[in-house]
Amino acid sequence: MAFIDTRIDDNCFVLTLQGEGKFNPDSLAAFNQSLDDCLANEAVQMLVITGEGKNFSQGLDLEYLMSADPKQALAFVDECMLPVGRLLAFPIPVVAAVNGHAFGLGAMITLASDYKTMRQDRGFFCLPEIDMGTPLVERMNRLVIEKLPGNLLRDVLLTGKRFGGVEACEVGIVDAACAEDQLLATARQLAQPMLGKNRDALGALKRGVNIDILSVIEAG
Repeated sequence: MAFIDTRIDDNCFVLTLQGEGKFNPDSLAAFNQSLDDCLANEAVQMLVITGEGKNFSQGLDLEYLMSADPKQALAFVDECMLPVGRLLAFPIPVVAAVNGHAFGLGAMITLASDYKTMRQDRGFFCLPEIDMGTPLVERMNRLVIEKLPGNLLRDVLLTGKRFGGVEACEVGIVDAACAEDQLLATARQLAQPMLGKNRDALGALKRGVNIDILSVIEAG
């Protein structure tokens, strides 16, 4: 089964999370490999991450987690934040084109992107852990704390509020809300100011901006 679909559209590497976009060891490996493939192509100037159908990403594959040994499951949750850390220092602009539900890890991939556009008429951005009765691991917690300010952090993390595209744009979770058929075009437009920059410099500067998160993600 294919977990990730990739294609190059002009200078844009489009990474599509397939199905419900759930992460288990196989899909995580495919996601990491896709990031490697993107970086290996010097002609690529931006990465767009999107999903298919009504889902951007439903986050962690709970069926896998429930079947795994508890220690193995916890280690996997931690491991899932490593590619998120890669996105925070990715040497080309990263745009989340949120076509549908972005829950849990899907929401965190969105937060780790440089720019975010979201479908305006369908799908929610949500961290559901409070309603699932599960705290975030330290790596996830640090990302959320650093990326969501004040009362917005309270509403997202402590109430589990679901934000549609328009409201997510209004409160600053995403940069734009648009029709589904305009997601890729809007992603391209958003990334324009960052296109064509020196990869080494951009990656180093992004690492500096996100060092408080990366120091936790990369520890141990």
